[in-house]
Amino acid sequence: MLKTFALALLLAPLAAQAANLPDYPFIHASGEGMQRIVPDLGEIDFDISAYDPDPAAASALVAERAGQIQALLAATDAAAVVEIGSLRKEMRKPGPGEAVPADGAPAYELRGAVHIAVRDLSQWRPIMQGLLAMPHLDHFATTFGRSDREATERELTAAAVRDAQRRAEAMAAGLGRKLGAVTAISSGQLRNLTGAIGLAPADLYFRRDPRPAPAAQPADKDFLATGLLTWTQTVDVIFRIK
Repeated sequence: MLKTFALALLLAPLAAQAANLPDYPFIHASGEGMQRIVPDLGEIDFDISAYDPDPAAASALVAERAGQIQALLAATDAAAVVEIGSLRKEMRKPGPGEAVPADGAPAYELRGAVHIAVRDLSQWRPIMQGLLAMPHLDHFATTFGRSDREATERELTAAAVRDAQRRAEAMAAGLGRKLGAVTAISSGQLRNLTGAIGLAPADLYFRRDPRPAPAAQPADKDFLATGLLTWTQTVDVIFRIK
């Protein structure tokens, strides 16, 4: 009886603070699913850059490098997908020993963005070694993923729901009650409810997409390594209390 009274006393002032709160006794629980996963897909982004006072010569150099990239992939991962963006001009100062335009015109560098989707990660190392050995390639960045991403996301979500239920059952047991039906669920934070109750700080962040956001590439990054993926999924659930 005392526990029931304490629960009612806890929820009463909250109903006055937030009109969106459920009008029945409930438990709000968060759950998380996490997996360490071996990737089977990789993506490489970089620029082809070329400087020459003669724009036609710079363009020919970029085309030559693009052909070498295509040949490298044909010899390693024939299923790889290569996308080379349109060339763009960027003004720059000629470096030491570089020629300058004879007519005093501005000096430009040609750049083309390249994106490669590697389908066979067993060829990742020779592909990266070949690219890193080529001149006029820079601004490298790499990411990894899984071909069965959707199935993995479902597994992570199911694990997060089980985790939320486990937490909620523990709280209900502490009150001498049992867990009832689920009345709301979100693949992230129930922000209005959580903020109104004060169960979480305002800056608490939940990642809705289990794929991690691309991070800045450190200067000493080992581009030859593939590593493991750490994917997480969070859910917020509201359960009735029996």
